[in-house]
Amino acid sequence: MIDKNVITPLYMQVANELRKEVLAGEYGENGCIGTHTQLAERFGVSMITIRKAVQILEEEGMVEILQGKGTFVCRSTLVDPLEKLTGISNMMLSLDMEHQVTVPILELRDTPDWIESKVRQELGEKSLFIRRIISLHGVPMANADMYLPGKFASNFTKKEVENSTVYQIYQSNLGIRLGRGRQVIRAAGADKELAQNLEIAENSPVLQIIRKSYDITGNLIEYMILSYEAGKYCFEVEMELDPGKI
Repeated sequence: MIDKNVITPLYMQVANELRKEVLAGEYGENGCIGTHTQLAERFGVSMITIRKAVQILEEEGMVEILQGKGTFVCRSTLVDPLEKLTGISNMMLSLDMEHQVTVPILELRDTPDWIESKVRQELGEKSLFIRRIISLHGVPMANADMYLPGKFASNFTKKEVENSTVYQIYQSNLGIRLGRGRQVIRAAGADKELAQNLEIAENSPVLQIIRKSYDITGNLIEYMILSYEAGKYCFEVEMELDPGKI
C-alpha cells in the first residue's frame, strides 16, 4: 500500500506495488493494469506520479502503454541481468518485494557421488545440505539446493538461513571475504521432488543455475543448484556484437 509518510518516493511505491501484482499473475498474460486516470484514482496520487511509476515498469520491459487503451502486461517474469552472482531473494529485496523464505532441510549428510570429483573433494566427505524455497505471495518462485563444506556446518542455523543469505552468513559469522563464482544455466524437467517444492506438474520445464562459489583465496564455499519454474524467471544479457571472421 501507499504510505505518504515514508521517505520512499510515491512513484517508487506505486511501481513496486504494481510490479508485485504483475509478478503474482493478478493481471494474467497481456492483461490491462488500468489507464493512468484509473491508477491515479486507485492509489490517490497525481497523474505525474503515475506516469513516472509506469515509466519504470515500461523501461523494465514489464508493461507497454497503448495510447487511449491503457497499460498492458508484456512480461510477468523476474529478470536477472546477470551482473552479479546473487539470488532471487536479494533481487526481490532490491525491488522492495515482500517474499518468504523457508528452509525445510538443513543437515549434515554424505556428499553425493553425482557431484563432480573435484567439487566433492573441496566439499569433503560430509557436506552441509541446505534447501531454501523462496515464495512470493505464497507462490513458490525458486528452489535452492546448496552444498557447503562440512567444516562450516556448525555456523549455520535454519533461522539464520531463513533471514540471511549464505554469503551474508559467511561474511558476518566467519569473516570470509567473498571472491568469484562460476555458473551454468540450463533447461531441465522437474523431477517429482522439485515439482512438489515448486507446486508444478512433474516434468514441467524449469530453468536451473548450477553455481560454484569461492572465497577471495579461491576456496570453494558453495555448490548450488537453483531451480525456477520456466515461466517465472528469465535472464537478460547485453553483449557487444562481433562480426566474426570471413
